Parts: sequence; C-alpha cells; structure tokens
Amino acid sequence: MRPGSRRWFGRYGTAVAAALFVAAAGFASVDDSLAQTDQKKDRAQKNAAPPVKGQVQQRRNAMPNGMVPNRGGFRGQALGPNAVPNARTAPNATNQNLDPNLKGPNARGANAANPHANTFSKGGPNLGAQGQNQRQNPNAQGLNVPGNRLGNTQGGNQPGARVFNNQGSGFGNRQLRQSNFANRQGAFGSRRSPFASRQNLTNNRFGGRGFTNRDPRLRAVNGPTPQLRQVQRFSHRTEMFAVRARIPMFPLPGERNFTGVPPVAETRYVDTEMVCQWGADMSPQAIEEVARRHNLTIVATQRSALTGATLVQFRIGGNRATRDVVRAMEAERILAQPNYVYLLGQAAAAPEPAAAQSGASNNDHQQYVANKLRLAEVHKIATGKGVTVAVIDSEIDRAHPEITKSIAERFDAVGKPDEPHLHGTGMAGAIASQDRLIGVAPGARTLAVHAFSTGAAQQSPQATTQSIVAGIEWALSKGARIINMSFAGPQDPFLAHHLKKASEKGAILIAAVGNAGPKSPPLYPAADPRVIGVTAIDENDQLYKGSVLGAQVALAAPGVDVMVPAPAGAYQLTTGTSVAAAHVSGVAALLLEKHPEAGAQLILEVLTASATRLGTNKRDDKVGWGLIDPLAALNELDARLADAKVAGATPAAPSTQAAAPRAPTASTGAQAAVPTRAAAPAAAATRSALPRPGLYVPRQ
Repeated sequence: MRPGSRRWFGRYGTAVAAALFVAAAGFASVDDSLAQTDQKKDRAQKNAAPPVKGQVQQRRNAMPNGMVPNRGGFRGQALGPNAVPNARTAPNATNQNLDPNLKGPNARGANAANPHANTFSKGGPNLGAQGQNQRQNPNAQGLNVPGNRLGNTQGGNQPGARVFNNQGSGFGNRQLRQSNFANRQGAFGSRRSPFASRQNLTNNRFGGRGFTNRDPRLRAVNGPTPQLRQVQRFSHRTEMFAVRARIPMFPLPGERNFTGVPPVAETRYVDTEMVCQWGADMSPQAIEEVARRHNLTIVATQRSALTGATLVQFRIGGNRATRDVVRAMEAERILAQPNYVYLLGQAAAAPEPAAAQSGASNNDHQQYVANKLRLAEVHKIATGKGVTVAVIDSEIDRAHPEITKSIAERFDAVGKPDEPHLHGTGMAGAIASQDRLIGVAPGARTLAVHAFSTGAAQQSPQATTQSIVAGIEWALSKGARIINMSFAGPQDPFLAHHLKKASEKGAILIAAVGNAGPKSPPLYPAADPRVIGVTAIDENDQLYKGSVLGAQVALAAPGVDVMVPAPAGAYQLTTGTSVAAAHVSGVAALLLEKHPEAGAQLILEVLTASATRLGTNKRDDKVGWGLIDPLAALNELDARLADAKVAGATPAAPSTQAAAPRAPTASTGAQAAVPTRAAAPAAAATRSALPRPGLYVPRQ
C-alpha cells in the first residue's frame, strides 16, 4: 500500500467507524422504542374494560368502525334507508376518528395538521405541506398523484383514484350524513348480528313505540326449503317434549297412588268446604247418606258430561280440619279434596292518576301492543271470525262499546249477581276490542264465564274448584275452542282431570303463569302439562318483574301498561301475566280461523316455533320460546300444511272454506308462499280518538 493511502485511511477510517457505530446505536434505540410501544398497547388492550353487550370491540390496527379498504360497505352493519347503494363509507355520526362537522369530501380533517407523510398510497406518498398521518385521514388536505388509492386532492380526486370519500359516497356527503345508519350497539335489521341489542330499537322512528326486530333467524323454524323446515320442526318438537318432562306430574282422580289430602304447607282452600266425586251410577240418596254419616251439608251438585262423574260440594260441620275429613272419605274409597281457591292476581297496587295525554294521536301512543304484534297487517289475513273463545274470569261489562258486539253468551258459575269488574272486562277487551282499541282477534266470538266473585271478606275476586270446573263444562258445551284462564293458584287434582278431558276434546287451554315473582313455585293451571303458560314483557321486550319462572313458561306476550276496556265505558292500563295470556288466546283464534281443523298440540308447536327469541338463541325459563308473533304463526301454520304435501305426508283435513292464493310478505322470511284464504276485511280501520283512561287497574 502506498504511504499516501495509509495516511488517508488512518485519517478517515476512524471517523467512518465512529459514524457507523452511532448509526447502529440509533437504529437499536428506535427498535427498542417501537417494541416498548407495542408492549404498552398490548397491555392496554388486555386491561381494557370488556365491551358492553351489543358492542363490537375494534381490533388493533383496524380501520375505524369496521371499514374494509377497497371492498365497499361495513363489517356487520346494515345500510340505512337513505344510503347510497354500494357506498364505501361509514357514517360520520358513528366514526370517532373523523370530524363530525365536515360538510364535503375535501373539508379540512381533524388530523390535517399532522406533519407525518402518508406512505400507504400505491402511486406514491401524499406530498404537501401538511400531509396525513398513518391512520390515513381521508379528509386532510394533501396531493394525490394519479392512481393513488386513498386520500383527497385539494380540488377532488384525480382520474383513476380509488378512495373512500369521493363525492358520490363520502364521509362528509350531506345525503349520507342525514341518513341513520345502524351499528351493533342499536342494530336495526343488522344482517350479520340478529341478536343485537334492542335497547335503542323501541322508540326509534323506523318502528315506533313497542317495535321489535322480527328477524326470521330469531325463530326456531326458519329453513329455506320444506325438507330443512321439517327437520327443524322435528328438533323443536323433541325440545318441547324434553322441557315438558321437567313439569311435575301428579296422579289424577281414579289413578294409582292418587290422594286428595293437601300438602301440609298448602292453605289455599276454603277451610269449611270440600269437593267429592262419584261415578254416574251414584244415586242422590246414597250421596245424602254419606253426608249424614260425616256431618256434611250438600252445597251444590253437578253432573259432568266431560268426565261422566258427579261432583258434589260439601260444607264441613263440627269445626273439623278439612285435611282430616278428606282422609276419612278416602278411607271409604271416595274421591275427595279441598275446595281450592284461585286468585286473579297475587299483588295489588294503589290506583294511579289518569294519564294526561289525549287526542287523535293517543291511540298509537297508548296501545303499543298493536305495533308490537303488527295487528294492522295481521288483520288483513285473519281476525278470528267465527272462533269461540271462553273467558273464565270475573264479571264482564257486556255493554262496553269495545266488546258489546263480540260477547255471544254469558254463564254464571257463582250463583249470585255481581258488578262488572276491571279484570274480566279488560281480558275480554284484550282479545276482542273492536271500537277505539284494537283487539288481537276482533272477530272472535266471546263466551263470558262469571266464575270469580267478590265477597264481604275479600277485596279481589276469587274462584273455587267447583265454579271453575262448572265454567269449563259450560264453555265446552257451547263449542268453545279456546279457554282463556287468566288466573293462578294451587295444584288441583279435580281441575287437572277436567283439563285433561277438555284437551282430549280439542280445546286449546291458555293460562297466565302468575305474578308472584321469580322465587314463587309453579302456579296452576299454567303449570299443567296440557296448558300453554304465558308470561309478560313490556314494550322494550323486558320481562315483567313479577312473572313466575319455570319450565311451564311457553311464550311471552305484551303485559305491562296495556290499555284495555274498563267497566262503565271507561279504559284502564293493566299490568300482569293475565293480559299477556289473553293476547295469546287472541292469536290462537287467528290460527283457528285459517285452519279450524288444527288441534291443541299443533297450535302449541306453531306458536312456539314462530315466536321471536329475546336475547338468547335458545329457550329459557323466563320467556319460554320467545315473544308471540301472530304474522309468523299464520305463515308457519300455512307452511306446515304445504310442506307436509311436499314431504309426502298425509295432510290434515282441508278447510271447508274457499281458498285463494296470498302473496308472500316480507315477514315470512325464508319460507315459501303457500295458498291461504282470501283476506278478511281489515279490523284496524280508522278509529276515533282514544280518550284518556279514566282509571288504572291494580296490578294483577
């Protein structure tokens, strides 16, 4: 090596080595800083509070609000009614990373002052004095070269640029800013999340008060083909049998191991009365002899055409315990039990002041049930015309304008006159109102059974085993297809025996699960395996706090602050599972109008298979299989008959009434259109203004 070269290397070699060392140290510090930053982000995400129900947790480094670059649309979001088709945008109102006051695609963005240059573009970086940050703010002022995929220019997008916020579909576009897009926090018809939270649905402008998302995927049967629906129905039927198996079964009169002696803790019966049952061959003289031998007084005797037996009500003398007298009767092989007592409600509240709202718009505001059950659309298909519904309740005001046309006959099972009562009048109105209110089945034929009466000792109406059984007997003799029992009480062997016989004759038995609260044991007759138990929800699809829980709960229906008729031409707001059961009785009448040949088991399967699940993907002991859906139930019943023909099964006997094709509606979901009868006249016609309620019924 030449001496000059050695001197040059010695002079500059040391400087070059020092520079390389400093550069290496700098890169190492940058790497350490980035690694620490990533670790802090990871720890922050792990320690972050879990998202509330219905929210979607944003992923790291994801585009804001679920945007997918260059693919158009949003992840898990449904477009609003005013959205531009195929718009590659997200609403400003839900994007926290953008300025909500933007007026156009070239407006100055919130991150425009960030000095960092954008390096995401395909055609090159966004040059300009201010540039953009790595989050790629599309509203910042910058300069795009042709072919850039993201960002804006000062005067618009260059040819060939593929961007999110062009003038046709932009973040700041006025047309899109005015539309209400849905997100998972309050999803309106979200296509990917049918179980989205409904907290913000109820009073929105899309559905009005009481709106419920009726997504077909929230039903037990929703298959697109007849074969798949048949499989779903078989699975649903299997699930129903498994749930019904959880309901306690007790021996009925005449069966092995039957006893009428009440449990030690049971006190819900008349202390001084009992009921005995004999065969049809028992003579009146023999019954009188038994009464003299046991110091009993005959109160009433009833010949049962339903069971073929004779039911006798006795009054116990000698101040003896009912339990002891029943044991003495069973020792002589006589079927006996106490005369149990049933109530129309388990809790009462003081009357509240009348509502201050009135006027023409008060109809829809007060009666949210019509909106929740879509009665205006349902009544174009069926109104329950010609179907007989028996209401076993307190005295009904038959002169009320809402129900005076629907009451066909009346039966007094008590044996004494009584004043029209709030409860009975309200239940009849919930089923068949047809004046200012909209009943679920305004065309139904109602039988008023007066089985509950008020006495000097009790404040609320009560009924006994004898009066309820007498009401059921009379209702079946008059051709009742549906028996509404909006009351609750103890397990009653004689009543259970009559319910079994009534079910075998094709009667559809519907009862309220009771208002004793979630800690209460099952109440009857709703807990009877042959009865459809109904619970109550409010306008927000929340469970009524007084509802009884258990395997006996099959369906839920509106039952909180429901407007129904009251005696003397007035109106009331009632709350409880009683009015919810009345609503389900009305839906059953709609189904029987379409297909009178349908039996009790088929109606139960259709109602539960078409119900809308609330907050869960399976049945639970709170709301059963979900909220009743009359429109979906009508379509499901039609589809069952059509699918049975496709599957090669023998269908049920056809209806004797003429049939006409009906166009499918949006509510049918994936089910195919099936032939139905011609549409009945709409019962939800123009109605006069609903007056403000004159009183409020106590909590049932």
